[in-house]
Amino acid sequence: MTSESTENNLFDDALLTRRGGWRFFMHHHPDASKLTQPGPESEHLSRFPTATLGRAFALAKLGKVAEARWLMDRLLIELPAAKTDDEIGTDVTLVNAHLCIYEGTPLLEGEIVKLAAIANASPDTDDMARALGCNLLATAAMNYGDFDGAQRHADRAAEIFRSARADYGSLHLHAHLGQIRLVRGDLMGASDQYKQMESILSRLGDGTSSLIAVGQVLRSEAAYQMNDLPLAEKLLEQSIDRVEQGDGWFEILATAHRVRTRLAYARGGLPAALTALARAEAVAEERRMPRLAYLMGIERVRALSLSDEIDGAAAEMRRIGIDRDNINWDETEDWALWQGTTFVAVARWLVRARRSRQALELLDPAEDLAIRGGQLLSLACLRVIRATAYWRLNARIEATSALLSAVRLLWGQPFVRFILEEGAETRTICQAALDGDHVASRPTTEQRRRLSELVHYWVTDDAPRSDRRTARMTDPDRLRYLELLALGLSNKEIGRTMGVSVDTVKYHLKGIYRQLKVSSRTQAILQASELGLIEIGPGPLASGPASTQ
Repeated sequence: MTSESTENNLFDDALLTRRGGWRFFMHHHPDASKLTQPGPESEHLSRFPTATLGRAFALAKLGKVAEARWLMDRLLIELPAAKTDDEIGTDVTLVNAHLCIYEGTPLLEGEIVKLAAIANASPDTDDMARALGCNLLATAAMNYGDFDGAQRHADRAAEIFRSARADYGSLHLHAHLGQIRLVRGDLMGASDQYKQMESILSRLGDGTSSLIAVGQVLRSEAAYQMNDLPLAEKLLEQSIDRVEQGDGWFEILATAHRVRTRLAYARGGLPAALTALARAEAVAEERRMPRLAYLMGIERVRALSLSDEIDGAAAEMRRIGIDRDNINWDETEDWALWQGTTFVAVARWLVRARRSRQALELLDPAEDLAIRGGQLLSLACLRVIRATAYWRLNARIEATSALLSAVRLLWGQPFVRFILEEGAETRTICQAALDGDHVASRPTTEQRRRLSELVHYWVTDDAPRSDRRTARMTDPDRLRYLELLALGLSNKEIGRTMGVSVDTVKYHLKGIYRQLKVSSRTQAILQASELGLIEIGPGPLASGPASTQ
């Protein structure tokens, strides 16, 4: 290192120390041009430990997690006193936990105890340290399924950051708060949280693009759950490269690649999903994130199971260490890996492997954990799997009851995808419930509306297409509906012919009218004829269209 560069380094280190090290980056995004250079020489580490920790903190946010960890480890070797000195010890605890979050390493109990002590220090001490401590505790609580605790810590961190005018730091909490809302079944609340985050960031100007990308990734998951696949794809396309290369911690990268894989499966089936997974696994290897690699293994199990590749899914579970016959029910286990994903994947596989009774045995304790944790989205997913298990056991009433329970759990929320993705068998259960077959009590008006929307989607749009934003009138089902209209059949007669309920016929015809830009049966028949979609004789129109009943 030259004398000039050493002086520049010393100046930078001294300046960063005066600015509080990592605290500076709660107000400003790291400047990559100054922080991607090699770490300081050994003698600088002990002279400027605050700056060294600040550099490690910022490097992680720039996606250089391995460099950050090297710098951190080097400091602790060169400055053992940093482990015991109060001021530097606090920074070591916080920055180490920060790196763990970016590496995807769960925080241990001892680390959480230290963070709690920092977060609960008196207000007249280091407010930024208290805020970051709360922020990190919120993440740890989410990982272990304590969403009440995560909410408390996140709200408190945001309040302290705002009082300290650390806007950049406080905006990270929008990501946590939105994730909590999503898990609890508040889809619209989560989406609004992310939109608010992006809106504020856009007004802050330079240095916020990486955090805007974080918001877009999270909003893509909300869009996917609402079955707005084009919006989910657009948001992800705008953001995934940014979070891979920069400010993407474990939860964000996991969300990005989970949504990307599921979109690929929805568009192109198993081959497309496996291609997306290859990219995700490469990122996990490059960033040394074994938890991300594990979650992508679970996504592989999901895609294989949904494709009825039962043996392949079983082999993947063995590869990533899942014992299907001996699930670990330790409540201290990482929720992100177990309650949030693994239970659903294993239960789905058991059902499709014709082991429905074993699936039901798994689902009982899994649902109990989700209920006690307030994890409504996971609970609803588990209930849909339960419905398919019961259906395969010919327990029809129990199956429709489980499905109606899943719909009721997310009342008033536009969750759709988690039911649709289970496929044709779930469609059959939806149709039975909608028709009032095999039900303990008839569905409510709201439940019928939601079931009709689901069945309508399956009938009209559940096939890979280049663009689902505009359903094609050349679809065979739609042409068949038009032909039946032209024959003068009533909605009830069309329903019998197509094997669907009258409500489904109404939803289908409504879509046809919308596409043809008409408002009646007669207009639809004439317009379709003019477009060459169907041929009509003088019969039905001469005597007037049939009743809609």
